[in-house]
Amino acid sequence: MTKLSASQVQPPVILIHGGAGPADTDMSRRERRGTVLRQIIESVWPALVAGQSALDAVTEAIRQMEASSLFNAGYGAKLQEDGLARLSASLMDGHKQKFSGVLLATHVKHPSQLAHALQRRSQSVLGPLGVQLLARELGIAPENPVTAERAREWSEHLAHGSPPEGQGTVGAVALDLAGDLAAATSTGGGKFNYPERISDSATVAGNYASEFAAISCTGVGEEIVDDGLAVRLETRVRDGLTLIEASERAYAEALERRRQYGWIGIDRKGIWVTYWTTEAMQCDGRSGNMDRFAFGRL
Repeated sequence: MTKLSASQVQPPVILIHGGAGPADTDMSRRERRGTVLRQIIESVWPALVAGQSALDAVTEAIRQMEASSLFNAGYGAKLQEDGLARLSASLMDGHKQKFSGVLLATHVKHPSQLAHALQRRSQSVLGPLGVQLLARELGIAPENPVTAERAREWSEHLAHGSPPEGQGTVGAVALDLAGDLAAATSTGGGKFNYPERISDSATVAGNYASEFAAISCTGVGEEIVDDGLAVRLETRVRDGLTLIEASERAYAEALERRRQYGWIGIDRKGIWVTYWTTEAMQCDGRSGNMDRFAFGRL
């Protein structure tokens, strides 16, 4: 159970997380994840410091995490009970206060790409069939997001049974040089969940941004939805609490309710936070006056 926060830092700022849940006992995999998170921060930073929008920065960070088989998002996403990978992702542009998301996408590796396309449309949240039609319209060829490791896990589950898991979502939040905020979240959902179970990631409970704060959540999706976590945090900041005060209150409530989740956030002043009640949450980030800040039990 951990909480970390910083006083005001200089824009731009970007934070990313690789999921909250039990601590990974595979040390090598933990180290590889930490390396990938660090590489992603270093990859997206030059464009952000050169004036890229917060929305485009978080979109690119999420795309790179979806491309890695080490996270439960995009390529390498966990499979549901029937053996399909159903991916969900959302973006929110704090400047426009515009949310866009896709739910239960199949045969794609980058649901965030589709969520980004929906930022330019009036109808901006799509279910499985709409996602397929949009991908076809955009000329995105079908791709298989299932890795050999995930297929093996599912085969072993059929043979021997294993409990479902509900962690692993990835996310990003950013504050750009113009002072605008954005948030992005992407997931494959919980391992061996009931077919077409919907997570929090493509809802305002799990991902939210405005001119006041940007929040990305991870952990047990049902609990995040029950608590309306991301939008609750943003509302408290909008109503006058600091991001740290809002997070402290949400953290105390989460402990009292024995919740298993975490979040990262940035406000318009450049204050950043990372909070989690699980054993571990992988994070990395950078700001205009901090070369890098890595934290969290990997």
